[in-house]
Amino acid sequence: MKVEYLTILFVLLSGMSYGSRILIYYPTIGISHVLPVQALAKSLAERNHEITFISPFPLSKPMNNYRDIKLQYNDSATSAFISEVTKNPKNVSMFQMMSKMPELIFNLGNDTLQSYEVRKLMREEQFDLVIVGFFFTDFGLGLADHFKCPSIVFSHAGSFWTLNKMVGNPLSVSAVPSSFVRGEMTSFVNRLKTFFLTIVEMTMAEYMKYRSKQVYDYNFPKSEGYISYEEAHNNVSLVFMNSHFSSGTVRPILPNMVEVGGLQVKTKNEPLPEKLQTFLDDAKDGAILFTLGSNSKSTYLPQKTLNILLKVFSTLKQRIVMKWESEVLEGKPENVFVGTWLPQDDILAHPNIKLFISHCGLGGVVEAKHHGVPVLGLPVYGDQPKNAEIVVNEGWGISLDLMELTEVTLKDSISTILNTPTYSEIAKRLSTLTRDRPLNPQETAVYWVEYVLRHRGAPHMHYNGADLNFFQYNSFDIIGFLILMLWIGTKIIKLLIGLCFRKKVSTDKQQKKIKRN
Repeated sequence: MKVEYLTILFVLLSGMSYGSRILIYYPTIGISHVLPVQALAKSLAERNHEITFISPFPLSKPMNNYRDIKLQYNDSATSAFISEVTKNPKNVSMFQMMSKMPELIFNLGNDTLQSYEVRKLMREEQFDLVIVGFFFTDFGLGLADHFKCPSIVFSHAGSFWTLNKMVGNPLSVSAVPSSFVRGEMTSFVNRLKTFFLTIVEMTMAEYMKYRSKQVYDYNFPKSEGYISYEEAHNNVSLVFMNSHFSSGTVRPILPNMVEVGGLQVKTKNEPLPEKLQTFLDDAKDGAILFTLGSNSKSTYLPQKTLNILLKVFSTLKQRIVMKWESEVLEGKPENVFVGTWLPQDDILAHPNIKLFISHCGLGGVVEAKHHGVPVLGLPVYGDQPKNAEIVVNEGWGISLDLMELTEVTLKDSISTILNTPTYSEIAKRLSTLTRDRPLNPQETAVYWVEYVLRHRGAPHMHYNGADLNFFQYNSFDIIGFLILMLWIGTKIIKLLIGLCFRKKVSTDKQQKKIKRN
């Protein structure tokens, strides 16, 4: 009997995960960036790991093994900037976006690291792993050095220059398009654009690193025994990318760069609020979800654009679920359900949803593809136009210019998608493709986190290319050396030929002189 009890106990224990203490740091201004990392954190907590998550966006429902430390920040500057962009994206250039957003992050990050809560954490606690959410926030890698533990970086999007350089991943400029290049890389023009835009990206990334280094050096100074900012980069064990080859660009990646695109998509969807559930269940002609995401709020829209949306919605036989960040929506049609916050993934999973009208943020596009729902894109800024173009090129959606929207173009586009079976068929086929993986995104991410923990940072995965500078990595020093050797060799050959020629001339002259004598 004792043997049987011991066997049962062994089986039970072998199925359990021995918990580690994991700190997740993500001082970002967008909740859409945090959601995938929260999904990972919850999966890790369910595996008995103790999670401490530092971000401005705590969980709506507390759970075991999960502690939130909420960052306090004034989001008025962020809201004002995003409102301006949403009202007229053409008035705000990409360079303005890339200068304004990081400054907001740097200020938030510095305030966070100097806050009482984080300083208390650094004084009194110890962690086995630090995960840093990356959106110009690599200064947070100093926390891993402080706790003398491995670090993992989580990218809210795919791979780009800073992350590639962090682990030495190939850049592949000739085959992988820039985030701002539309079309195929077989085009010479697109390859030329990518080449120059990559130089621009590298230049801007180096500036961002310079600013991030200032935050790092202030909070983790060498005088107090911390490693340098560059060493912290070089010590990263693993990079998670919120992307997947089935839903975007295929590119070469190292083993310590892991694609976990779709991490925020639930493995089992939660019940919808009762009123919303009834609203969708009774949608006999189907339903449409409309949202501009967490940053570009619908309330920021110009009145003219809002009037067009409501006018067209009122003429549809489908029911509309609309994200509206206010308690009142004047002129709301009877077939429209509004909510200040909507469980987007759970709504897209409802069988009566026939169309997703979206700003085409990466998270929304991934969720729509997972659930096989066609998309009508109304992109605003950032990567949204590129995401919308990918949807159009793949054949499961249409994209419109939000600022040039008319009742005719909106209604015609909705009608085209709803009445053309091809859009839905392609969306469902892509859904099957994106779901077909050895492990789902949560299982994949959890496996690799525990892999790093098991192998104490997994130093065996470190790629030697990460230790080389730009000139060494691209063999410019070797090429330069070979050119120098070729030049020296050419000079030597010329010298030898010259000497031989002069010797021959001298010999000929001597022979002629002898003959004359």
